[in-house]
Amino acid sequence: MSKIITLTPKRSARISSKLREAIRLRVEEGATIADACKSAGMSTQGWHKAMKRPDVQSTLSEAQHRFVEGTDAKRALYKARALEVALDLMMNSKSEAIRARMVEFLASDAKVSPVSVHVDARQVQQPMGYVYRRPGEGSQPIEGDGVG
Repeated sequence: MSKIITLTPKRSARISSKLREAIRLRVEEGATIADACKSAGMSTQGWHKAMKRPDVQSTLSEAQHRFVEGTDAKRALYKARALEVALDLMMNSKSEAIRARMVEFLASDAKVSPVSVHVDARQVQQPMGYVYRRPGEGSQPIEGDGVG
């Protein structure tokens, strides 16, 4: 008679509190890996070794997604608050220029016009600095605006 063997699913390894704290510091506060590990009390080698595990990678990914969703929610809240302040400035400001600017701001659906940056590629700067001449080539004065 054959015996049926049931395989129990392998339990994932526990993620330490130090590693969780390092992940939080890395994601939420933008700390470098070295700084996050130092603040959490773990080594950077431990961080890199742990990041090879799929469960730790998924924990990091989940923390990043939660952080992005949280910032998107905050952005909507701050945008609503900015619109309230702009409306208050438009209604109560003593300066005509500020009221006009707030009208433009609110009429454009709170979108600020992009800054126009113009770069003229035809302008060529004279090279400055030292010129290395190999022995035997002689010397030539550097052309352009010299300091001296």
